[in-house]
Amino acid sequence: LQAIISVFMERTKHKRELKLKVFERKTEVVEKAMSWLQECCDTYRMLQMSLRAYDEKRNPYHCNGILSSVAKSDKLFRESESRFNSLYLYYDFSDIEKKYNANESMIVIHKLFSIVSEITQIETGIQDVELIRSRFANTLNNERIASFRLCADALDSQISICTEIMQRLRNEYKSYLNKY
Repeated sequence: LQAIISVFMERTKHKRELKLKVFERKTEVVEKAMSWLQECCDTYRMLQMSLRAYDEKRNPYHCNGILSSVAKSDKLFRESESRFNSLYLYYDFSDIEKKYNANESMIVIHKLFSIVSEITQIETGIQDVELIRSRFANTLNNERIASFRLCADALDSQISICTEIMQRLRNEYKSYLNKY
């Protein structure tokens, strides 16, 4: 009888230790992901503000805001593998990604930035011909502004995705902590 109780207790102890290790690993992964998600939200919001504020005057402050936000976004995406992707081992966010059309909104954002890049290349190419430049400068800049506004709207989906994932993770940890 003592041997059976001892085996049962060892098995229970082993399960408890295993659960603790998984919880510790999940906590580490969630902490990194939450930090990354918050940085993404902050960067997207800064980019949104700069895109929406950009106008025909080409204020250097807004231009710098766009450039620095894009650079920060690039840095975050390079870090996503180490700071965010391991979260998918423990969690499934496909419902959130579908709800906000995650892939489609990223495609729109990338296409709009491609359009803006093409506009900039066209402007650079026609700088030498002043008559052409003056005729098309306003049109090109209006297209850039329209693209920026659409991009800012598309960022709403990405912000919502990050925010909802963070909320789900917080709720899970609250419920886990309330259990114990």
